Amino acid sequence: MAKLSKSKLLALISQEIQSSLGFYSSDLSTQRKEALKYYLGEPLGNEEEGRSSVVSQDILEVVESMLPSLMRMFTQSDKMVNFEPQQAEDVPYSEQITDYCNFIFNRDNNGFEILHSMFKTALLQKNGFCKIYWKTSKEQKKESYKHLNDLQYQTLLIDDEIEITDVKELQEEDGLFYDVELRRTKEYGRCQIDPVPPEEILVSPRAKNLKDCNFIAHRVTKTVSELIDMGFNKKDVESLPSGEDDVFNTEAVVRRSYDDPSMDLDLSSIDPSQRVVQITECYMKVDMDGDGIGELRKIIVGGSGYNNYLILENEVINKMPFAMCVAIPMPFRFFGLSMYDLLADVQMMSTTIMRNTLDNMYTLGNGRTIVVDGQANLDDLLTARAGGVVRVKSPNAVTPLQTPNFLNDGLAMLQKIDQLKEKRSGVPNQLMGLNPDTINKSHTTAESTRSMMQTSTQRIELIARSFADGVKDIFENVLAVICEYQDQERVVKLRGEFIPMNPRQWTSHYDCITQVGLGTGNQDQRLGVLQQVLNVQEKMIQQKGGMGMVTPQTIYNTIEAYLQNSGYKDATQFFNDPSQQQPQPPKEEKQDPALQLAAQQIEISKQKAMADADFKNRKLEADNEFKMQKINLDEQKLATQVVKEQNVSQLEKEKLASKILQQGIN
Repeated sequence: MAKLSKSKLLALISQEIQSSLGFYSSDLSTQRKEALKYYLGEPLGNEEEGRSSVVSQDILEVVESMLPSLMRMFTQSDKMVNFEPQQAEDVPYSEQITDYCNFIFNRDNNGFEILHSMFKTALLQKNGFCKIYWKTSKEQKKESYKHLNDLQYQTLLIDDEIEITDVKELQEEDGLFYDVELRRTKEYGRCQIDPVPPEEILVSPRAKNLKDCNFIAHRVTKTVSELIDMGFNKKDVESLPSGEDDVFNTEAVVRRSYDDPSMDLDLSSIDPSQRVVQITECYMKVDMDGDGIGELRKIIVGGSGYNNYLILENEVINKMPFAMCVAIPMPFRFFGLSMYDLLADVQMMSTTIMRNTLDNMYTLGNGRTIVVDGQANLDDLLTARAGGVVRVKSPNAVTPLQTPNFLNDGLAMLQKIDQLKEKRSGVPNQLMGLNPDTINKSHTTAESTRSMMQTSTQRIELIARSFADGVKDIFENVLAVICEYQDQERVVKLRGEFIPMNPRQWTSHYDCITQVGLGTGNQDQRLGVLQQVLNVQEKMIQQKGGMGMVTPQTIYNTIEAYLQNSGYKDATQFFNDPSQQQPQPPKEEKQDPALQLAAQQIEISKQKAMADADFKNRKLEADNEFKMQKINLDEQKLATQVVKEQNVSQLEKEKLASKILQQGIN
């Protein structure tokens, strides 16, 4: 197969974007816009002048009633998830990975805000999204140095983090020196987790879930300056058209109209670098090399409109950077159901009945009047004042117009609608504004309230179980990101200690287990069970040490769980963790004096024997050393004697030679 050309790739991307779920003109976008309007209590568009225009906010009441319980389930502990190893060699790092990933979520990022945004969006607009990626930041700092020698100056020049902004040479008697001003730029990276507005997500209509999705895109607007700073080619960025499509995105308009009056402000005429352009990060499987197998790629395109895109980046990736949660999943569908889908008609009915009831109340309070034409003074009649007189020409010239009273019927209908809302949402109306003091007024009230809370908790726990899958996806992506991008050891403070974290030693092959607590309605039950466990442990430890089943560590675990369910996350404020304590040296037992004396005598005998043995060893070593010295001395004497004899022999030879030479001369 032939490689995919650039033009075909652009055509494929354009087709995927235009046909995607969540595009500006799609039905999904319209539903999410209406959901946000219903939540905010905006006018329905059918209001009449002079009539009531009140809007019931049933969806807001249900969403805001569910959120506290859902948030508490996931945030009651600092450990939101646990990572369990899949292989034996990964066991030593599982606790480190768990602590570090939870640290990144809660400390490096605002974990509470992330969950709140995702959960609320899912409850209101079908699906909540967040994006997990490695973010590189730059930190610049100006520095100046005086009287540097040549070696110090050259060291600054070869530093990649340093940009020399000004230098002055100083020629002195002892050499050349420099006064330097510089700018130091330091790059550092962190795992970033960002909640994503649903209108920025585009999904293939063929997708059924996030893991098997063949196309998903993140559509955002950036200024020209931001894109150039991100490293994109300046010429390509400046050639992109202005991103005007976002203005016509009704979802964005509804979301920002309340708190962003400058959303249409255009600063590009003053500063061209602030011109806004649209980019789309496309994550899709595409066969670029023609081998017949599509690989997962990240393709960033700029621009908008059909066949009007420019490729800014194209690279192979290992994993899509998104996580998603759904309140009510629908089988074989990517998008689930929200509270808007369940309660939109309920809110419409409630609004209609409330308006009609109020209009009826206004009419009853300000009744209409029948006036016989020409038999009453209209000025007197239209002047409303206490004790006012109306002049008439006949006794029955002014009579009240009877208005039917259906206030009771309207209130009864509103109660039936509230019951319907309870069945649809699973949240009893009484619990939306329940005063905790009412639970203790009577036994009957307490029991009925607990029954309602348990019924409500079942529905909320089911939603929480669905949300747990989204939280799991977040942490799995966090682990994958740090294992791929964090190339330096980082020291973080955990449980009062500074611990080095090096993801290069880890693998991403761990099972992520979410730690989801039960609903608030079962809190008393949980505390009661833990109290019973603690009582049993105390009894067992008094009976022969608990038969090996109870230890200080198990008791501490029970107390820790009790405190966490009571709202205290750090049990070390009140109790010491036995696992963190240093082992104490064993205490000496008192012995009988006779045994102590015998032991002392034995010890003295041992010390004497050891001293004798040491003396013998030292004497033996000394004798051996003396013998070796004597051998060395003998060898030196022998060597000296040999040298002496050699010298004497040489001298005799020289004398003999001299004598022969002398005789020859004579």
